[in-house]
Formats: sequence, structure tokens, C-alpha cells
Amino acid sequence: MKHPRISLVPIAVLAAAIAAPAAAQSEDKSGPYFGVSGGIALPSDSDNSGEFDAAVPATADFAEIPEATELEWQSEFNNGFAISGQAGYAFENGFRVELEGSYTEYNVDSHSGLTVGGADIDGVDSAVLTRGAADPANPLVGDVLADGQGKVKNFGLFANAFYDIDTGSAFTPYVGAGVGYQWTDAEYAPSAVLVGDDDDGAFAYQLMAGASVELSDSAELFGQYTYRENLEDADIPLTLLPATLGVESQQSILSAGVRFKFGG
Repeated sequence: MKHPRISLVPIAVLAAAIAAPAAAQSEDKSGPYFGVSGGIALPSDSDNSGEFDAAVPATADFAEIPEATELEWQSEFNNGFAISGQAGYAFENGFRVELEGSYTEYNVDSHSGLTVGGADIDGVDSAVLTRGAADPANPLVGDVLADGQGKVKNFGLFANAFYDIDTGSAFTPYVGAGVGYQWTDAEYAPSAVLVGDDDDGAFAYQLMAGASVELSDSAELFGQYTYRENLEDADIPLTLLPATLGVESQQSILSAGVRFKFGG
């Protein structure tokens, strides 16, 4: 009795087709890595708020400003830049952990809405702040503030955790979050009058989403969106007035970079 002849070629092709995706899914992408990135910082406005640390004496033209009187104003910022460096480790299960050092910088666009003790003084003679003599030739407080000038710089150290979503291809979307500490250096100099220039630190958090594209076994490009915020305002002592101002730090960051990987 003759047995039917079975060709081994179709079977081999079918086996290879089944094995290929499995091999791709099981590819070991674990191991240490480091990366660098840069991009655009998109800062939110800062609702600055604080209070007078000492009384401002009365003059012939202006009443006393008592100690502990509240003051507030809003600062708007131009877009700036962001740079970052990362060192981390990727696990086989898709999770990554990393340490990140970051720096962002952006310029002041304008200040507005100065209130002292709840009263808006944008329309008052600017001598109310300098305690000079009132004069119709003096600019108004709002005019002085409108010419922003100054900059804000942030330097942060963060511990991040990510989850890479395996697509079975060179394209890998991911999400992540981080906590750390960020120092904020605020220089406010409306109309070239230095109001405050100091720095303060606070705990901060960030949320991230992005995607990477594998270039080789040891390198990949990535693009990322980051939202970053200090948990407390930076307390900046003012130089023009005996007051301390709380400056907010909230930023959206669009960045791109490269990671270099070392096999696990």
C-alpha cells in the first residue's frame, strides 16, 4: 500500500510564519539605557501671591501699607526651551524606571492686575510702590507691569516609571509618571525695574506620554509630552518692596530625543 507523499516545504513555511510573531513578542528588550532630549517649554500663567513682610511707611501722597497686607498679580510667559538627560533600566515585562535631570527656561511676556489688600492699583501712580512723589508725568502701575522683562528658570531631578506598550513592531507607545524636586529661579524686572530675583525649591510631579521608534538593537528615537507642576509656589523675596511673592511653576513640554540601550 502506497502512502501519500507529503511535501515538507508548506509545513516548514507554516511553522516559520507561526514562530516569527512569537519570536518578535519574546524579544528581550531589557537592560540599562541612557538618553538625551530637548524641546519646547509651554509655561502656564503664574498667579503670583504673597504678603508684605514689613509695613511700608506713609508719605505725603500715599497711605501706609501695613505688614501682612496681601498682594497679587498675574505673570504671562513666552514659550521657552527644555533640555533633559535620563538614565534608566527597562524590564522584560514592559516597565521602565529612570532618573531624570531637567532644565527649562522661558521669558516673561507681561505682568498685570496688581492688587494690594484686595484693591487693584494698575491705574495708580507708580510712585505708590517706590514711595516717591506723585506726579502726572509718572507712569501708572499697570503701564510699568505691562512691559514684562525677566525670566524663569527651573532645574529638576525626578524619579520616573513608565510602561511600554508592546506592539510587536519597532513602534512603541508608552505612558509614565514621576516625582521629584524642582528649583525655580524667578527674575521679575518689569520696565527694567528689578522687582525680585531669587530661587526656591519644592517637590514636584510630572505625567508623560509618548512613543519610541527603534533604530537598531542599541538605539531608538522618542517623542514625548510632559506635564510638570510644583506642589508649592516658589517663595521669592522682592527687592523693590518688603514682601515675599509666591511664584507658580506649571509647564507643558514637547520634546524629542534619543535613547541608547545596553543589552540585558
